[in-house]
Amino acid sequence: MKKKVKLSMLKIRIFLATTALTLAILLSLTWSNYRNIFDLNNITISGNLILDEKDYFEIIGEVENIQISHFKLKDFSKKLEGNAFVKAARISKHFPNKIKIDIVERKPIAIINNKKQFLIDREAVILPNNDSFIENALIPMLSGFNPANDLYPEGKTTFSIKVKEAIEILDFIQQNFNKFFNEISELTINKDDEFEIILSEQPTRVILGKSDIHVKINILKKFGEALGQRQLTDYQLLDMRYGKQLVAREWI
Repeated sequence: MKKKVKLSMLKIRIFLATTALTLAILLSLTWSNYRNIFDLNNITISGNLILDEKDYFEIIGEVENIQISHFKLKDFSKKLEGNAFVKAARISKHFPNKIKIDIVERKPIAIINNKKQFLIDREAVILPNNDSFIENALIPMLSGFNPANDLYPEGKTTFSIKVKEAIEILDFIQQNFNKFFNEISELTINKDDEFEIILSEQPTRVILGKSDIHVKINILKKFGEALGQRQLTDYQLLDMRYGKQLVAREWI
């Protein structure tokens, strides 16, 4: 009788042990699957116009198998904003496994045409050369300025005072006389240290001089509006160096 009881108890223990082991394995698999739910596998990037998505994924680095709770928003924002083209990066978590990245890129307003070309935005921040963008960009060239490369640190404001002044001029034109801005091929400094604009068509030269640039741009805008069917490019030269006068010379 005792042998039968012992045998039954042994069977029960084996059964309980087997059941416990099976439950442990099932719980382990369930926990593993549960944890995998939180593994990052969905990252979306929006707002990028100049850099490609792949460029941003290269900046972010490898994030596969990282759980969303371990994804440090500030660290990755700093990584992204360390790129000269990125003005701001807003990152948000969307549980269980999605990250959304909203990029605000710096938009180039001109190309600095030195031996090494640079892009520059409206805040005079230097951006690295981006061949694909430059090839298709319809923005003015800046030429005739100090070509020393140390004046143009990437990701920082240019140290060139004249380039800063040129950018301020272009920004004012873009904000107040956009049609004229779209016609500008080049903004340069002439031999007399005066700002001079060359338009895309013909090409018409517009000499702005050294001072009262905003006033002169407004005069030029009114002159253009008064032309009716004619265009600024119907003139070979528009000289604005003489006070509030505009001296116009037609093409011969």
